Amino acid sequence: MAEERSTSIYRDMLDIVFADRNKAYGAYFLRREYPKHLRRALLYALLLVASFVIVPFVMSAVKSLVPQEKPVDVVAELGPPPDIDPNTPPPPPPPPVETPPPPTRTTVRFVPPVVKKDEEVVEEKQIATEDLKLIDDDIGKENKEGNDDAPPALLDNPSELKIVEEPKAPVEEKTYEMFDIQKPPSFPGGEGELLKYLAENIKYPPLARENNIQGVVALTFVVNKNGSVSDVAIVKDIGGGCGKEAMRVVGTMPKWSPGEANGHPVKVRYTLPVRFRLE
Repeated sequence: MAEERSTSIYRDMLDIVFADRNKAYGAYFLRREYPKHLRRALLYALLLVASFVIVPFVMSAVKSLVPQEKPVDVVAELGPPPDIDPNTPPPPPPPPVETPPPPTRTTVRFVPPVVKKDEEVVEEKQIATEDLKLIDDDIGKENKEGNDDAPPALLDNPSELKIVEEPKAPVEEKTYEMFDIQKPPSFPGGEGELLKYLAENIKYPPLARENNIQGVVALTFVVNKNGSVSDVAIVKDIGGGCGKEAMRVVGTMPKWSPGEANGHPVKVRYTLPVRFRLE
């Protein structure tokens, strides 16, 4: 009842809208039939949704009604094994397959001359070098007939086949700085003995003494893994021969205790200030 009332109200509104328009054009008819088409589309949509929901249940019910075949277990019974006679010898092994030797080429005997005594020399006819260039036979230690179409054999001089390795470039050993190592190098007896050694062995240069030259000479040197000192160089010099004198004394120092990195002795560059002072 309410649906018919809403439809009649909708039609009355259409009549008001199309009161002064051409109702035969088509728009009036389409709008008038719109409620009917809407109801029909809604009904189809509900039927489609219901089919998606109901069909799985129907299929499962039908499948449960169909009897299913049970799997059949097949048991195969084996008879007793045949009797084995212990006196029957085992079958002999198959004969080994012999690989035919590769074909060899024809070779001509030509060996380098060897210095021997006259009574040990056996006269043999030798082929001239010019004649060897004109034949296709290989050079070997004996005269041998073979197949000239076979590949050349490399068995007479195996030493010629040694691989020549390119000499490896010497790896330069790294020289560590003081801040890169765990244990720095040390002079025998410690820093006090080092200062005492410098004081006892350095001779003040006469030129520096006459010109009243005083100050600090800075040197660098490398303490090797065996504790020896090398690569002594001047970083800062005050002149008057002080730098050369400091280098001389440092170069004659005894072996140090080498520095260590990761528990192993390494080469370490050490910086040493040497003070020159007139009293």
